[in-house]
Amino acid sequence: MTSIIWWNYLLAALDVVGLVALIAVGRKKAVGWLWAMVTQAVWIVYSTATLQWGFLAVAVIKLAIYSWNWVKWMRGATKTIEGLAAEIVDAQYPAAPDDLRRQFTEDILASLHRDGFYDKPPKRVSV
Repeated sequence: MTSIIWWNYLLAALDVVGLVALIAVGRKKAVGWLWAMVTQAVWIVYSTATLQWGFLAVAVIKLAIYSWNWVKWMRGATKTIEGLAAEIVDAQYPAAPDDLRRQFTEDILASLHRDGFYDKPPKRVSV
């Protein structure tokens, strides 16, 4: 009986963590996917310990989906220095014509190259 009560409290807390994870994902925080994966790992342990194979199937599928989403999220989080320079110019000069924004972006990259922060020689970039 004590074991059942223990699992009930653990799974209730797990649901709270799952809700916090979904809120984090909604706020565009990648750590939300990690918390969601942890909750599914606990569900996998629970379903295996209690021989509830339906729970196990769902938890494994959700763990795979959360893992896939986290990998996709992290791949999309990496940006090139050219892209960051273009974003800076777009934020500072949103109404500037494309050719002027392109020139500003190239100027930023040339400055970074000149100062040793960017090892590629400046080239024409698209905005």
